[in-house]
Amino acid sequence: MSWKCGSRADVATVSADRSIKLWDLLAQKTTESIESNHSNVVSDCCFSTSAHFLCTASWDKSLKLWDLQEGGFRSHGGTKLQRGHEGSVSSCSLSADANLLVSGSYDKTVALWDVSLLCQTLILKGHSDWVTDVSVSADGKLVASASKFTSSRSESNSPSAFVCTQLLTQCVFCRLKSPSRYRPQPPPLM
Repeated sequence: MSWKCGSRADVATVSADRSIKLWDLLAQKTTESIESNHSNVVSDCCFSTSAHFLCTASWDKSLKLWDLQEGGFRSHGGTKLQRGHEGSVSSCSLSADANLLVSGSYDKTVALWDVSLLCQTLILKGHSDWVTDVSVSADGKLVASASKFTSSRSESNSPSAFVCTQLLTQCVFCRLKSPSRYRPQPPPLM
């Protein structure tokens, strides 16, 4: 399950059951339950700053954009973004102005998307293993990504860890004095 805040009162959750739920925290109830029409686990979601749009990422190698303000998603679902990843999509993040979408994938790439054109504009390669998370800075000028990697040691039980691509700071996993025992597994092959 993944969750993201859209405003002070709204939260979206996605799940392995392929559903999307919108919650009103003030009322403490679900306001919308949406069938995503993704063909595999919905792994992540993100709101635009205005909560006008919601994006979902899925292990079916696709991203969908949902227009929550117009409500058209009720009749025709989300809009699938063109030219998707070659692997399952693990994460997504919208810029503050909702013009840029960034996604991370099990194909070891980070993709940048033009939201108005609904297509990929750039693929960033450089991770040696699957990308677990992505984020866009508030000004939309920086993209950070995190990846799983396996140590190059020859033992088969080498520790796995997360890597920060941000040069100035490190994520909590990178700052650990001892390797984490947590070893997330990639999604099953379809």
